[in-house]
Amino acid sequence: MPKPGLRSRAKKRKLVRTPGGRLSLHVIDKKHDYPKCAICGKPLLGVPKLTSREERRGVRMPSRPYGGYLCHECLRRALKIAVYKAS
Repeated sequence: MPKPGLRSRAKKRKLVRTPGGRLSLHVIDKKHDYPKCAICGKPLLGVPKLTSREERRGVRMPSRPYGGYLCHECLRRALKIAVYKAS
């Protein structure tokens, strides 16, 4: 029986024939797309496409405000609006 985390039907399953001739069930992770801006949907620059927990280890997100969440153009627009509203 697979681990509890692999029993979810959200994960794909693939039957693989082993060299011994029996069928084995392999659980396949979903493909991940590039991170996108929350406003315009463009791919974010400086944020890698990460698929597994091992790859996420040691990767740093951009250190600016909303880094890894908004693209530079939307962030610029949002900051301008915030400054105009404050004054």
